Amino acid sequence: MAKIAYLNGRSYRGAPLGPGQLPEAELVSHELIVAEGKKRGIEFIIEYWDDPELPKRGYDAAIIRTCWDYTGRADEFIATIEAHERAGLRVFNSPAVVRWNARKTYLRELGAAAIETVWLDQIDARAVAQAFDALDAAEIVIKPQVGAGSVRTIRLKRNAWSEADLIDGPQSEAMVQPYLQSIETEGERSLFWFGGAFSHAIRKVPNKGDWLASIPGKTAFLAEAAPSGAMAAAESARAHAPKDLLYVRIDLVLGDDGKWRVIEIEAIEPYLFLDFAPEGAGFFVDAIARVLSL
Repeated sequence: MAKIAYLNGRSYRGAPLGPGQLPEAELVSHELIVAEGKKRGIEFIIEYWDDPELPKRGYDAAIIRTCWDYTGRADEFIATIEAHERAGLRVFNSPAVVRWNARKTYLRELGAAAIETVWLDQIDARAVAQAFDALDAAEIVIKPQVGAGSVRTIRLKRNAWSEADLIDGPQSEAMVQPYLQSIETEGERSLFWFGGAFSHAIRKVPNKGDWLASIPGKTAFLAEAAPSGAMAAAESARAHAPKDLLYVRIDLVLGDDGKWRVIEIEAIEPYLFLDFAPEGAGFFVDAIARVLSL
């Protein structure tokens, strides 16, 4: 039986995770993946990503999964994954992909498929005012260039914000994007590919009065076929992304012009939404099995 290290973090949203303990949001996905692995002769064993002894444990490969503490230790995370690979442990997605995907400046490479973005070395009142004008936006969203889970993400309305509002925003390099009203009705779309094969699509619609579309308890998650325009935009983004991705999630929103725009490519540790699309676990493990056979 093949042995795969299922890489996990030591904490999630500030709460420590003991050995073998996954974030609650991952429990169903993990059970589905383990079950599909047994059918294919693959065993998944939960390990901390930062364990320096990992390459010595005889794993056939390591899969980056719930390393959801990496954004606070991004440089260390990348260096550690690279060290595992140098020591002979295959890691997926590869360290090169992780390095490319860790900072959201990769959106610059996607051309018209990506949402319009202003890039800032830091946020201050002058830079934010200029971003409103550059985007010609009534509302904007400011996010960290390295971040996940909507941490340090803020929304501002033109002529209705002050410098004090920036305190909760990014503390270093930031990105500014127009706030799109469609998020409140259409929501976001997340599309998944495993080993280059399309798996499933999820629609994420915030509860009335909310606007962040990935917060459990505040968002409706629906397994729905992706609109053709969203699929086309995602395929365009995939064409610009690194090749041979074991897994990738592409998040999209509907622009005011009726065109779909990519807001993120998740190729490091995406939540897979297998709770809502359990058939995806088979696609995922099949992709892992193909990689192991190479």
